[in-house]
Amino acid sequence: MLKSRIFITIGLLLAGLCLFAAFKAYEKKVNSEKEQASRVAISFFNSLSNEDVATAYKYFWSGENLNIRSAEIPQIYKDSKVLEVLKVRYDSAKNRPDYYQQFYKMILLAIKIKTVHADLAGNPTGTYIVFVTVVKKDPKSHWLVTELGSGP
Repeated sequence: MLKSRIFITIGLLLAGLCLFAAFKAYEKKVNSEKEQASRVAISFFNSLSNEDVATAYKYFWSGENLNIRSAEIPQIYKDSKVLEVLKVRYDSAKNRPDYYQQFYKMILLAIKIKTVHADLAGNPTGTYIVFVTVVKKDPKSHWLVTELGSGP
């Protein structure tokens, strides 16, 4: 009776340890992906800030139909500075337009950025929150920017 209790206790401890190790490995993978997505978004903005438009465009999805390639976007972010990444979370293509259904994974970032040039819409210079969507086409692809949006 005592031996069986010891074996059950040891078995439960081992099962708990395995479950804990699996959770930690998953958490590490998730954090790594979020870090990679953050680096891509920051590199994109840093390239625009340095007026290196060719490099900036390497960080966004080539099939993008949004106006990221317009002359206005590089001008807005010229000499800008990324202050901090405020939020990084996985997003779902579920409630988005059909365009997003093709992607394997999506991450939405909220980035605090300081601009030094007004845009054509008349938004003044200052500190803004920029929402960036980065995506992966498949498990082996790189994270790429597909969408930019800003707020106050």
